[in-house]
Amino acid sequence: MTVHDTRLPHVLPPQSYWCNEQYEREISSLFAPAWNMVGTWQQLAHDGDFITRDLRGTPLLIRNFQGRIHTFLNVCPHRHCLLTHEPCGNSAELICQYHGWQFKQTGQTGRIPDAQSFRPMPDGPECLKKFRTVVRGPLVLVSLDNDADEFCDQHQLAAPWLDEMPAQRWRLADHWSYNINANWKVVVENTVESYHVSAVHPTTLIRFDDEEHEIHANAGIMRASISAPAWYRRVSNWLLPQFDPGGSHRYRLYHAFPNLFLIRIDTMLQVMAVEPLSSETCRLDVWVFTLRAERETLFSRLLTSAWGRLKCRSVRKILSEDGAVYPDLQRGLRRSPFQGTISTREELVYSFQDYVYRHTAQTISLPTGIHGGGDSLSGPRNRTD
Repeated sequence: MTVHDTRLPHVLPPQSYWCNEQYEREISSLFAPAWNMVGTWQQLAHDGDFITRDLRGTPLLIRNFQGRIHTFLNVCPHRHCLLTHEPCGNSAELICQYHGWQFKQTGQTGRIPDAQSFRPMPDGPECLKKFRTVVRGPLVLVSLDNDADEFCDQHQLAAPWLDEMPAQRWRLADHWSYNINANWKVVVENTVESYHVSAVHPTTLIRFDDEEHEIHANAGIMRASISAPAWYRRVSNWLLPQFDPGGSHRYRLYHAFPNLFLIRIDTMLQVMAVEPLSSETCRLDVWVFTLRAERETLFSRLLTSAWGRLKCRSVRKILSEDGAVYPDLQRGLRRSPFQGTISTREELVYSFQDYVYRHTAQTISLPTGIHGGGDSLSGPRNRTD
């Protein structure tokens, strides 16, 4: 079931997928106020656990302080060194690697070696820069803009998806990332439409049936049945009632604009975040979770682990098939004289493009012949939510 009953215009012209000016506008207008997935609850489950992450050039340190997760700029206010370069670990205290300055969960200084040599401090003790952090389901999310809306205000519809199961029920099967030679929007648009499945995934996904769409101001939702091999259906039909009685085999995709995806099918949760690196490159981070039994046994743990490995192999195969097409899409966008068109099956692409247009509306000089021969980026201004 689709929202629209006729084909739709391609809102964004090809230039917006490689124009540096448009890229900078998207970073400031779409990504600066967004909430970003930086890790998982499982990575930070114990007091003193930490991970580091570079988010669009901003180094972050995310740490568990007695059960509460806090995020800081990973830069010491003393002499500007990274507090740590380790990707993850556990430490009794948060201490800078360079001179040993210690910091509390508030970001304020604790013990400073040879503290008397700093007297008088110019404005009191130096503090770490701190960012807002939320934990929803198994996800840890951070906002780099302390004036941006709260996560639940930005993504009200995401909360029920993330809160379906307690965080402890989700086992992280694997996490990996790809660097992709294509604009970040290319990856997003591919993820929200199934029209390409028969051509790109003829044996891995086969087809989507009974597809349903929802279009919202800050999100797009897809639900569908997926044709799968008989052996897979038998295994999943046996597995699902044991781990999630009343759960569904139905494919469900939630796209939290601009770049976060939650994909749920049977006992798997797949989370993806697309991070722009330049106007023509991006990084795709992938996390795959499998559901633990409510009362775990040795057998259920082995089953969860084996199912997770199988799911990860399948996801990697599908994403590699998509990844093989992305560079050709980007090359085509560089030279396309066409306006483009969108089918009703691809209407989530349209709603995403409309979102990008509404938040970055501006005049862009276009080469002659692009987007109907006009001289500015233009698109339909109507809303569909």
